[in-house]
Amino acid sequence: MSAKILFYLTALFLLPFAGCGDRHHGVAVEVQLDNGKKWAANPETTQGIANMVAQINAFQGTDEAGYDQLASQLNNEFQLIFKNCTMKGEGHEQLHNFLLPMKAMVEGLEEGPAAERHKSLETLGQHLAGYSNYFE
Repeated sequence: MSAKILFYLTALFLLPFAGCGDRHHGVAVEVQLDNGKKWAANPETTQGIANMVAQINAFQGTDEAGYDQLASQLNNEFQLIFKNCTMKGEGHEQLHNFLLPMKAMVEGLEEGPAAERHKSLETLGQHLAGYSNYFE
């Protein structure tokens, strides 16, 4: 099964159970702070983000197969973040606001010429680096 299909199936299965309501399905919403403070994230979520950053930093591939493999690894980590998330309330909603744009970024690793895939990789890396701006 391709990484893209696996990602879609996982997202379709997990989102109804993630407690995100229907306030922003499919629409990217800017992440907000908690009255100027960072949200308290569960350790598994923070570790999952760190693992994704490490996978990107370790990536040496330049060919289609390398990008496909990286996308698969990132999708697996993404699934673990959902599976292990114990966050509740508005912090949980804000985590969804942070995670939602990543779907398109990971998809960008799976299709197109190497230059476009590399741009998606840079965009995803920058996005993940912003996690600590909103969560601790």
